[in-house]
Amino acid sequence: MFGRTRRSVRARLAETGLPAGLQDFIARLVARTRLRRDEQMDIAAELSSHFREGLAVGKTADALLASYGEVARSARELRAGAIAKRGPLDRAAGTLMKWSGVGVAVVSVAYLASAAVLYSREPVIAFDARAAANARIPTAGPEGRALDIYIAALADENGRYREEWLGECLTAIEDALLKLDADASAEAEAKAAVRASFADMRGTIDVLRGVRSRPALGLGIEADGLTDDAAVRFFGADALQIADPHRSNSPLASSVLSIGLPQAAMLRRCAKILCFDARIAAMDGRGDDFILSIEAALAAGGHAGEQGFLISRLVEAGIRSMVLETIERAVARNPSAFDDAQFAQLEQIARSQHTDFAVALESEWHLLRDVVQRCYSDDGRGDGVLLPRAFGLLMRDLSSWSGTDGASLGAVRGSAAMEFLAGPLAATVSPSRREVEDRARAYFTKAIAVVSAQTDEEHEARRREFDAIATEPSRSAGGLLEMVMPALDRTLEHPRKLELAAERTADAVRAVRARRSEVNAAAQ
Repeated sequence: MFGRTRRSVRARLAETGLPAGLQDFIARLVARTRLRRDEQMDIAAELSSHFREGLAVGKTADALLASYGEVARSARELRAGAIAKRGPLDRAAGTLMKWSGVGVAVVSVAYLASAAVLYSREPVIAFDARAAANARIPTAGPEGRALDIYIAALADENGRYREEWLGECLTAIEDALLKLDADASAEAEAKAAVRASFADMRGTIDVLRGVRSRPALGLGIEADGLTDDAAVRFFGADALQIADPHRSNSPLASSVLSIGLPQAAMLRRCAKILCFDARIAAMDGRGDDFILSIEAALAAGGHAGEQGFLISRLVEAGIRSMVLETIERAVARNPSAFDDAQFAQLEQIARSQHTDFAVALESEWHLLRDVVQRCYSDDGRGDGVLLPRAFGLLMRDLSSWSGTDGASLGAVRGSAAMEFLAGPLAATVSPSRREVEDRARAYFTKAIAVVSAQTDEEHEARRREFDAIATEPSRSAGGLLEMVMPALDRTLEHPRKLELAAERTADAVRAVRARRSEVNAAAQ
């Protein structure tokens, strides 16, 4: 638009026949007025007429230019005169646009300054979530830690976990037991195949039974990297800790989220093999060995849930459920393997199975607090605003740790630009730190109440209260609560399911015991 106006002015000046120096001077002067096209054309015509008159009386072009005066001042006066000729509404609209532009410029500068401040701010890590998690983990007593037994049973000559070997043994045993269940007519042959599959595991199982006397696994959550050389050698540093604070600049490097739980899968496999061993003991009529393996499997379950995270407790609950199924199956199919005292012991074992999910939910609350403090500012009074750069880094780390393909360099740069520009807007529209934590605190308080219920009626009432708060519209940052712990509500039924399974198994043991007592009494 402005180029077209300049070309039109110069075309009009070319028609005047003025010297090139005067044409150029008039064109530059008219351009400095910043007026509309028709107004610039009128001023160009007036100036051309003025200079033609000077030339007509014998003045030179240089003399006319020298006598003209200050260009900037002349341009301002010409602009003011042209604007004064406009109508009242026209002038009002122009004034409004002028000050609107000034306002937009001021707001833009203030916004960019605020964005720069927010982009440069770093989260304040005040809550030590690792210390809070570590405080809940029991320490080993004079008997020693159970981890040393697992290492002795499952490590190779270099102290590394023989994961592949354990998986192969477990598969062979499971296949043999499936064939035994499927072909009852060939029981002797199938039992021989099962015993053969256990041949390579017999020494390992005997060692694993030793965990019964060691209630503490002994694998703590260390605040400053990993110093347990045996655990690092056994599992591998990358498995125990996704990002070491000494080797990574990730915002999650020292967080609870960076802690790996490789022991969970290992302990579940150990418990499964011990349960399979218990099944063989029941088939062979070895009730004492059955109970030894069952107790060792339950010890592995306790070790799996020792760190107190929700996933840890879920693994523990799964192991305890597996043990209950093994007991129920054994007393139903091989009741002659047990005497009356062993039946009583099995009933007591079954009724004692439960998992403390309240501790797990408290751990998840601490985990969320740890995540929040890593992407929010801290005003020193428990409140703060979302920091888009920190939030973006955190989300990218979570995405990369979960196996999602990393963004290209261009996408990362684009994300950084968006995080910079979105800072003030995110701080305004996103919930504050206090709002996020208050919602999460209420959420976990209700969840803990559900898993702590003592009766079915109390459980149902508290579940309704939890569902009411869980379905409330959430304004949490990027759905932070839902993102970090999706489907948390579905885990609340696990404690009750485990209790019901324990009662069912204990009742089954009691019923078989009672029937056998009746048969023995009738025989006598």
